[in-house]
Amino acid sequence: MLLPYKKRINSKAVYKPMLDEKDLQQYDRQLDRGFKQLRFAKELEQEFRSFLFARNLVKQRGAILLGIFFLLTLTPIDLSFLDGKAREFYLISRIWIPIPLLVLALIGTKFQNLQRYFSLASFFIITFIGITTNIVSVYTLQQGQYLPYEGNLLIIIVAFFLGGMRFKQALTCVIIIISIYIFLSEFYIPNNIHQMHHYYFLIATTLIGGVSAYTLEYQVRLSFLQRGALRNLAKTDTLTGLYNRGAINQKLNRLVEYAYRENKPLTLLLLDVDHFKGFNDRYGHIQGDQCLQALARELIANCKRPLDFAGRYGGEEFIILWFDALPNEADTFAKRVKSAIDRLNIPHSDSETSSHVTVSGGMVCGIPTSINQSTDMLQQADQCLYRAKESGRNRIIIQDFGEENSITAIVK
Repeated sequence: MLLPYKKRINSKAVYKPMLDEKDLQQYDRQLDRGFKQLRFAKELEQEFRSFLFARNLVKQRGAILLGIFFLLTLTPIDLSFLDGKAREFYLISRIWIPIPLLVLALIGTKFQNLQRYFSLASFFIITFIGITTNIVSVYTLQQGQYLPYEGNLLIIIVAFFLGGMRFKQALTCVIIIISIYIFLSEFYIPNNIHQMHHYYFLIATTLIGGVSAYTLEYQVRLSFLQRGALRNLAKTDTLTGLYNRGAINQKLNRLVEYAYRENKPLTLLLLDVDHFKGFNDRYGHIQGDQCLQALARELIANCKRPLDFAGRYGGEEFIILWFDALPNEADTFAKRVKSAIDRLNIPHSDSETSSHVTVSGGMVCGIPTSINQSTDMLQQADQCLYRAKESGRNRIIIQDFGEENSITAIVK
């Protein structure tokens, strides 16, 4: 039997992706969309860049030290061929400016608040070294002193593989360096018979390095997404995309401890779909799954604050926790959740309570008095849920935490 609400449940327009920590399927969605442009959705891209820097931190520090080593060891060899102004310019462009910059970059890798700027700093440092290398090479040829152009080949390799830049940054850096070399060569030493060979090997090195660097970053991004998907699979209920029971218990324990230490209130709601066995028997398990998915979307839509969360506690049971909610907000939260589910108007002709799908709930509000009260809160919410079922279903019973003998409110 087709239900009137089926199109809404299956419609992509209705589906609203869960963001931040609640978005446990963002890795799978990015894998489905692909990333040929080597870029993820905004939040995921930020996470990837932090991951990439942490993953490459040792390599990047090693690359900086290697860069300093190459500059210092190559300098005596180059200086043996240079004199006059070419020698002075070489020392400025190869030693007095790059070495301090590299040392500062090395120090900067130790400060977490500066790590986000590392790839940008690397871009400017390598571009500067490449440009000055071109200028020195062309200038010395004008002066009748030969300085090999092959230094640019090393710079291209460093930019693609050791500079700590993402592929697009590295490619931009290399294109700038090669373009300036070609411009200076054509303008200042147009009759050099070896220039075409120089251009050929520079462009060939760029193509080989670029393809390799693109493939490498693509594989790193793919590995990042796959690891994230596997890591979050253990936390996610595969049907609804909400937290599963294990993740609920872990998150609840942490928030109870945090609420106790910060003296913040928690509002915990445990929900059960009324007569859900009858729904599955009447409409089938596929429609039952779609019903649970529709309810899950409404529940997560009621989690507005960063630490709020919703989960599937088991079967047709759901849980929502609101962190640092005012005591007088509990009644509002219960009404909002109840109204959202009623508005779905999912038909349930075999229900003994209503003509559409309804829920019963138990809600507990208050400030924990110790760090180990997550089980107590769940048990009290479960008792309220039991009382809601016993008193006719399709209602939420609210209690203050620790006050098990008194009902604060009933939302029907």
